Amino acid sequence: MSGGFKFSMAEKRKEQPQPGNKQDTYQKLDEAYAESNLEDQLIVYWNRHKNQVLIGLLVAVVLVLGIQLSKWWSQKSVTDRGEAYAAATDDSQKEAFADNNSSSELGGVAYLELADKAYSDGNFVNAISLYEKAFKAFDLVTFKQRSHLGLALSRLQSGNATVAIKDLESISAKVDYPEVARAEALFHLSILDWENGSFESMLQRHEQIEEFSNAGNWPRKVFELQNSVPELKMLVLAKATDGLSVENLQVIPAN
Repeated sequence: MSGGFKFSMAEKRKEQPQPGNKQDTYQKLDEAYAESNLEDQLIVYWNRHKNQVLIGLLVAVVLVLGIQLSKWWSQKSVTDRGEAYAAATDDSQKEAFADNNSSSELGGVAYLELADKAYSDGNFVNAISLYEKAFKAFDLVTFKQRSHLGLALSRLQSGNATVAIKDLESISAKVDYPEVARAEALFHLSILDWENGSFESMLQRHEQIEEFSNAGNWPRKVFELQNSVPELKMLVLAKATDGLSVENLQVIPAN
């Protein structure tokens, strides 16, 4: 009985706060903090949290400096790239520049210039390779569609009509490409239809071109072609009247 009583009293003595311990010190500080003025409260807050505040400020400064450094480096890279492009005057220098900047728009422009030159020189195999590199380099649709068309026509000129037709059909179906580019692809496809005697398909391509509002000069080229191909001209007239097909018509030779 007495042993149990002594245990209980000892336990109570343990639970009582001892003068000078941390809990008692914090309690007194909090009481003093609550009774102090704003200036004293700020001093106390600074003393308690100055390490965290300094670390936060340091992180913010490093972040701002990093962003500014990144912008400066990016601008410097663009300037350096532009100067290197301007310095590349002959074909070998341009190709070296393009290879070193193959993931940039300016590198794509260099590839595109070389590809256009190879196409004009009749070197269609080399043009295909260069147009492919330009197509991969470009993100801007304005340049991308240009290299895509060059690639398709180079393949067509090199004798790879099957792949060229797929390229041209892909271009004509891309709604994010300019209508003038899509119209050009459709016009070239219509020429292939003409060569294969597929006048119905040829006319359908022309009708698609005529639906565009910004097709450039291609509607005029369509009109000229329709008036120069007897079978197509007769089909156009038939469609406008009785809806006949070209197979039901007889071509009358010109005198």
